[in-house]
Amino acid sequence: MPVNSDSQSFQGVIDEIPYISVDYFLYVQSSLALFLSHCHADHMKGLDSHELYQTVKTKPGLFIYCSAITKKILSDWPIYCKLSPYLKVLELNQTVKIDLPSDDCSDGHPSKISFCVTSIPSGHCPGSVMFLYEGIFGTVLYTGDFRIAKGDSKKFQAFMSNPSRPEYGLKTIDHIYLDCTFCTDAARTFPSRQTSVEKTIALVNSWIAKSPEHKVLFTLAGRGFGAEFLFVEVYRKLNVQVHTSDFKHKIYSNLPDIKNAISRQPTTSIHACSEGRASSKTHSSPCFKDSNKVLTIRLSTQWHLMDGKNVDSRVVVDEGGIQRVLFSMHSSLEEIQDMAQTLKPRKVTPIAKPDPVTTETIAQLLDCKVKMPTSRFRSRHDD
Repeated sequence: MPVNSDSQSFQGVIDEIPYISVDYFLYVQSSLALFLSHCHADHMKGLDSHELYQTVKTKPGLFIYCSAITKKILSDWPIYCKLSPYLKVLELNQTVKIDLPSDDCSDGHPSKISFCVTSIPSGHCPGSVMFLYEGIFGTVLYTGDFRIAKGDSKKFQAFMSNPSRPEYGLKTIDHIYLDCTFCTDAARTFPSRQTSVEKTIALVNSWIAKSPEHKVLFTLAGRGFGAEFLFVEVYRKLNVQVHTSDFKHKIYSNLPDIKNAISRQPTTSIHACSEGRASSKTHSSPCFKDSNKVLTIRLSTQWHLMDGKNVDSRVVVDEGGIQRVLFSMHSSLEEIQDMAQTLKPRKVTPIAKPDPVTTETIAQLLDCKVKMPTSRFRSRHDD
């Protein structure tokens, strides 16, 4: 189930706040503030470019706003570490007023632009957040990628009109820029993340209990992040650390919630150090000599949605010796619908969606007005 063709992809434009860019760092020379929701490649386009570095270096007051964990990750990542002085942390669940000087007083722009932003945990990967923007333009939510269980959206204080008086209800959300990655009937329900973790831990435990030579290899997509919650739970339940690549170990070692769960020692029984492609049938690791004693576990979602598989009943599937675990970092259709029904936005813009799914279908599934993302080249700010 491919997601987003280039012509449909989100290019960082928030219609209500055209002088910022979110999760898109190409052609942002005229932007006054930049925001990064998390460290996945499809949300970091242009972040490693020389043009961006020169822009933030030479433009006073221009920062990239992100979570504390995202800043730590980027600061330890060689191709991004030079951006560290220009990364400004937004503490979780704290509303911050941002004042931006504007050189452009034409077209009604004031000499100073102000708005408030609150970063909210999105449950996608380490450091991932949503951004709630509030100002004269209204109230706008950018979810980034998210995985929030049904019923949990209403619990976030940032969405409450008055957190000390819950009976006052929720804020009016004018526009949600929404992760619709699995806005399709094929992905109506997923097992909870905790269910996937428990099934995986049971699988791991039964295998490594056979002998000290029996090993487990988790296969992950490239250098992406997202399985760290599993590593932490494996360590907590089994007291076994997970061997990771040197690249990830350097990053994880500076993240307090994760560092104890990972190891540089290849002698541990559980590994996530493979450099093989996530789509390949075979993964190699220099840590193993006897492949017959290695259990490969592949964490995925897309595979489970192929060919009409029943995702409700098959959390773990044996595919020719590879154990495929349904482990989703994105919300299911029902979870997406729950957020939309809870927050009742006036309109929604999908920042990601399955290619075959039309705007009309999303509008029907979410029961609200839907518009496609504005192209950066058509936005009022860059005209």
